[in-house]
Amino acid sequence: MFTPARYIVLDDEATELATLVDALHVLGAPCVGIRFDPLDLPKPAHFTGLRVLFSDLHLVKAQPAGVQHYNTLASLLDRCVPESHGPYLLVLWTSHEHERAALADRLEEILPASKRPIAVLALDKVQFRNGATWDAAGLREAIEARIASMPQLHALLNWERDVLAAANETLAIIGGLVPDDQRTIAQFPNALDRVLSLVAIASAGSANAQNDRKGAVTAALAPLLSDRISNRPQDADANALWEQAVTFPQGPELQPAQKARMNRMLHLALSQAEPVSRLDWGAIIPLGDAQLSDEAMNARFGVTADLLRDREFKLKQERRTEGQLIVVRAGAACDQAQSQSGPIPLLLGFLVPSTALSQNKRSPAIHVCDEKFELDGYQEPVSLLIHARFSTTTVAQDLQNWPAATLRLREQLLTTILVHVASHAMRPGTLRF
Repeated sequence: MFTPARYIVLDDEATELATLVDALHVLGAPCVGIRFDPLDLPKPAHFTGLRVLFSDLHLVKAQPAGVQHYNTLASLLDRCVPESHGPYLLVLWTSHEHERAALADRLEEILPASKRPIAVLALDKVQFRNGATWDAAGLREAIEARIASMPQLHALLNWERDVLAAANETLAIIGGLVPDDQRTIAQFPNALDRVLSLVAIASAGSANAQNDRKGAVTAALAPLLSDRISNRPQDADANALWEQAVTFPQGPELQPAQKARMNRMLHLALSQAEPVSRLDWGAIIPLGDAQLSDEAMNARFGVTADLLRDREFKLKQERRTEGQLIVVRAGAACDQAQSQSGPIPLLLGFLVPSTALSQNKRSPAIHVCDEKFELDGYQEPVSLLIHARFSTTTVAQDLQNWPAATLRLREQLLTTILVHVASHAMRPGTLRF
């Protein structure tokens, strides 16, 4: 229920910690104070929303000055900052520029790239406090000035703020569907239950909504949230900020590995992060040993797996054992949403390292997705091929005996594939003289 704090204050002295946290609270900053104790290190869960970390340089007073202090802070960041964190600033309390520079160099040296702050800034406590009293307004101006000096970070933080505002508006829309006469302490929970249930059923159909209630509600709310994010009110200051942040500099394009990572985020739902069922529209199901035997493949497709690799998908001879034959749950989205009876259509496909594909011409029935993907278990970007001529069906009960779905194609890419399959199936055969 509680969202992670975006601002964290780290200090080994409780009094220092409390006064700064109070000053940030005056600014309305959602921050948490963490007292550093080398025998009871901070919990990494506190850092999952980190955007600005205020830290004393000398977290262990008994340590001699210099590199040991830098190592202590670096070790803490390595332990607590998540691998998949967003950009964050490290604000160091020091009046000495050489200490800031030395710490920044040390972090660059020993921290993995995924854990490093986007910048290390220095602020002098003396400038913002008088005894135990902090100049909260002055501190805010100093922080904003530092962030404004990096318009790219400034723009991303503002975008994150807009997303949070859009999420709040989306919740308000859903709450607003509860009739006024039911907005009482006693009636509101049941009335909201009714609203969410109707939204889930409208999104995924009654049977599927009950199997994945969160997923069904999320599918309905996502377009509302997206609309609120895309249509935030614009002003001159925001437009000027984005003009500074996005300047289209000349330089190299994204590397293949970076493109593959972006395509993975854009077009694939992963079972580790999102529930993926074999029955989901666009689910990718690997063929297991039972389905890959020559007898099973001949009975289902009229061809063995080896011949598919060699003659249809056309791998390089020296790499013909690589990759994985899969099927994609196809059909109409509404049939899946409403759990319609009848055989489930499956498209035969292939996931394989892109460099393992030969340059030989393939049948027009094969759709080679332009997108390459980063996938676990592969050392290089992976291609997805779908064969329009090889498809099959099975019933839901039998499909439960197949391997679990590992991925799900998101709607944009899945629709592109379905258009290819439909176009190939509907091509006319015309007699001409």
